[in-house]
Amino acid sequence: MDAGAAQLLSDAHGLGFDKCLYVLEVLDDNAQVPLQAVGMGLTAEHSSEFIKRVPQDPLRRMLARGEIPIGNTPITYENNGKTLSIGSDHKLSVTDVSLLRWCLSQGVRTGVNFRIPMSQRRYASLNFYSAGTHNLHDLNNAVQALFLIGHRIHAMLEPNLPRGRDDFLSARELECLEWIARGLGNRQIAEMLGLSVDTVKEYIQGLFRKLNVGSRAQAVSRAHMLSYLE
Repeated sequence: MDAGAAQLLSDAHGLGFDKCLYVLEVLDDNAQVPLQAVGMGLTAEHSSEFIKRVPQDPLRRMLARGEIPIGNTPITYENNGKTLSIGSDHKLSVTDVSLLRWCLSQGVRTGVNFRIPMSQRRYASLNFYSAGTHNLHDLNNAVQALFLIGHRIHAMLEPNLPRGRDDFLSARELECLEWIARGLGNRQIAEMLGLSVDTVKEYIQGLFRKLNVGSRAQAVSRAHMLSYLE
């Protein structure tokens, strides 16, 4: 985490929100995983598990149904382990209890979420989490500050993020990635796939670029976080 990001997280922490997840999504029913996700104040395990649970996310499903517009209006919610309360007049059912219990186990009691529309049917989702509850006055003040912090995070991260669906890994790149995760070298991967070594190198360079990494170890770690690897 660079100094700028650390300061932003510190500012949010001062408001009682010590965790933040920035997610780049594409508005597409077939996109089961985000284009990119960056966690601050979260463990690697938490970030990875979050990505795996994306299809279960109540807020994401409400967005897909058109119940939540993609706009700058923040959504606040309180999670009590049985229901997820969004505002004062909208409660989700106990069918979401598995996800909510997991959120509680990760120290998530109050959440502030808002989305920033982007080009190419993309949007950025800013998610701030708190382990405690907040009275209405303090929460309203926090939401205003988190809104500004979130936009600063977006401005800092967005230029380096994928541009669209073309940045998803191809089938061949996924195959190379899986063999990399098993410890195979380029020549071994080429033999397994019936390709030339030069072609394998091109696929690996492509997946490095799309994952924004510079080494095999980083590629495997990022791939696990984005659920490309189990």
